[in-house]
This record gives sequence, structure tokens and C-alpha cells, in this order.
Amino acid sequence: MKELEFEIPSDPEYIKDASEKVLGFLEGLELTKEILFDIRLCLEEAVINAIKYGNKLEKAIPVSIRVSFSEGRLEIMVKDCGKGFQYSDIPDPRSSKNILKHGGRGLFLIRNLMDEVVFNDSGNEIKMIKSISGGKSDGG
Repeated sequence: MKELEFEIPSDPEYIKDASEKVLGFLEGLELTKEILFDIRLCLEEAVINAIKYGNKLEKAIPVSIRVSFSEGRLEIMVKDCGKGFQYSDIPDPRSSKNILKHGGRGLFLIRNLMDEVVFNDSGNEIKMIKSISGGKSDGG
């Protein structure tokens, strides 16, 4: 199993650094540009949500990120220090009554681009799982 774990401050300025760190971790896996784009988009959406809604843009409060890859299974976990939210209550942004509302699209994208999305009970941690055929672990 290959694993990477780090924290960033709750400052949008660090989102790009987090993306680059995760994409660097994935470099040896021979992933397509499309898969890398999906992973980056989902990671950034989850980190933005953690910074903005979970940690309320309090720079001193960290966002934890953990990435692991084993046997064709990529897991990305993003956790904030907030009280969480009721993830099952997020309305479908495609419905006519929600189409013009702000918000809710990031989670919708994550759910559609990842193979599995799991929240902890309090809703302050999201685990995004992507099955990657052809990706190979370097055993490190």
C-alpha cells in the first residue's frame, strides 16, 4: 500500500498545493488525464468545503488529507475540525426548484465522478474512493 498524509491551513491559498501534492503522489500510477482531472476536481471540491463550511475559513484550524492506493483502489479522505453536516439532506442541484440555488454542486460532482463516497457519522470527514484499473502500485 502506498500512502500520503498531510494537513493544510484553512486558507483557500493552499488548495493548489494540496492538489499538486496528491497528483505528485499519483504520478507513478499511469493514470489518464481524464482520471487525474476528476481526482483533482473532487479533491479540490472536498477541500474547499472543509475550509469554508467546516473550519469557517479559520486559518489556524487544519484540514487533514490522506490518500492511499492499493490493488487498484484509490482512497482520498478529507477531514475538517467542524461540527459536520447532515450530508443526506443536500438537495439534488438538478431539480427545478434548486437549479438556480447557490451551492450543493460540489458534492453532486464528487458523487458522480467517484465510485464511492462515504461520510463519517458527524459529516466532517469525506472518503472518496475511485477504482483504477491499470493503475499499479510501486510497492512503496
